[in-house]
Amino acid sequence: MSWYQSLWNPFKKKEEEKAPAEKAPEAGAPPISLPKELAEAPEAKGMMAMFYRKWKDPAFVRQMKTLAAHMAKEGIDVKDFKKVKEWLEKNKEAIEAGKFNEPPDTLAKPATYVKTGPDVGRNDPCPCGSGKKYKKCCGAG
Repeated sequence: MSWYQSLWNPFKKKEEEKAPAEKAPEAGAPPISLPKELAEAPEAKGMMAMFYRKWKDPAFVRQMKTLAAHMAKEGIDVKDFKKVKEWLEKNKEAIEAGKFNEPPDTLAKPATYVKTGPDVGRNDPCPCGSGKKYKKCCGAG
């Protein structure tokens, strides 16, 4: 065996075994756990599976981001499950009516930039008054 094969061998099995806490979740198990009240309900597990399938749809992701923006505008912490649930129940009719399809107008539109003078070309005299070309003076950086 040569010296470079002893350094790294992709076919050699790893000697270190992962600790039980570091093992990857099973292939069929969801990556996150359900709340305690929903852990044993089969319909909740079905809802989670449906949610994971829908998460690949760009329209669904856009709608979730829009709802999160509306919640943030009203001061709801999206990480607080109870507050989000209350907000969704309070605004159920408005969501179904389609009032939350557009993101909220929280940001002001940026001002338009207006040039005050003509552009200076590379070979034009430098506006600083040195007499040199712009490319050799202020435009060299």
